Amino acid sequence: QEEFDRYGVIDTEDLVRQVKDMLSQFSISQRLFGENVLGLSQGSVSDLLARPKPWHMLTQKGREPFIRMKLFLEQQ
Repeated sequence: QEEFDRYGVIDTEDLVRQVKDMLSQFSISQRLFGENVLGLSQGSVSDLLARPKPWHMLTQKGREPFIRMKLFLEQQ
């Protein structure tokens, strides 16, 4: 829980743009990324990447996939 809080505010649109760039750069499918990194179905991932909600409008649970994306990018 605290681990998630230390990320402060995430710019979800910018993050999604970076994730999309990386997925296309390494030819990783949204399905694979969703299942292995986010623990979400392809439909959910597709939705998140197409229409990321602003950080302040997300619940803690809604923020988790974005935090996972951020951690994933930081590990690359």
